[in-house]
Amino acid sequence: MKVYESLFKQHINQSLGDVFAHFYPINGDYAAPFRNIGSLTSEGLNSWEFNQPRFLQKYPVGNVAKLKNYLNYTFVRLVELEQGAAGQYFKVSADGEWICFNTGLQDPHGSDLLAVFQKYQPRPNAPARVVPDWVFKGCFSPNKQLYRDHFGTSVPDIAWYSKDSRDFIFDLNYELESEVFEHLFDRAKERAGLPNADDEVVRNYLKGALANLKPKIRRNYKVAIPVYYVEEKRMQLLLPFASASVAGEYSCFLVERDDTHQLYRLKTIFDLDQAYFSARLLTRPDKDWLNP
Repeated sequence: MKVYESLFKQHINQSLGDVFAHFYPINGDYAAPFRNIGSLTSEGLNSWEFNQPRFLQKYPVGNVAKLKNYLNYTFVRLVELEQGAAGQYFKVSADGEWICFNTGLQDPHGSDLLAVFQKYQPRPNAPARVVPDWVFKGCFSPNKQLYRDHFGTSVPDIAWYSKDSRDFIFDLNYELESEVFEHLFDRAKERAGLPNADDEVVRNYLKGALANLKPKIRRNYKVAIPVYYVEEKRMQLLLPFASASVAGEYSCFLVERDDTHQLYRLKTIFDLDQAYFSARLLTRPDKDWLNP
């Protein structure tokens, strides 16, 4: 299978030759096809919207940025997996005109939602131009007639990200790195409510936040949230810490397990929207704190 950069066009300068499919707008609304998908999911459409005012400014209601991000990076992972197991993660119709993949989402009845696409058909006498190879036709459960007409009873596998159970929990036998390096200062000032603090204040705040994390994890293992960090194509963990200036707001340390030194190394700090995007690829995160 061809390796695509993304499921749908991500930015104005992206070549359509690197895009898998075109999602036709509905009445000029390019987010409408994605809202339709969201409405089919067991979680419901509202679960794909942001809740906090600061994120609603960035992701307005109706944009369903959570869902678009989830679908795109799920697709990218499936393309990666398909390279080593052809036909396992994408199913193509016998005539080669249709293709589908498993979104990993389910409808309210517990049936898989399968994204279905038809091969792009240029209009007669249309000038030659670069276009995506496929056109989105909808999400269907395996028992829907349209799906069975093109793919029979075969269902593609869902994406997976790790088969090592250690990637999903924080090993309390390991230490948590506490040395705050330069990269974290700017991140902390931007994302932890310390925009005007000097470096020493930031250092002490972060060290205190790190020191409090292991006792919290001992009492509630769900504090550490497993994520697949797309940029590095590896499993890591998110550890939350409270904003220094805004009650009820959190940021997250991104840490990576180092088995050689039995240590979790600090990688960066995520804002809640970034944290949710990474975590949602694996599961719908607990709303106790990861609820942007």
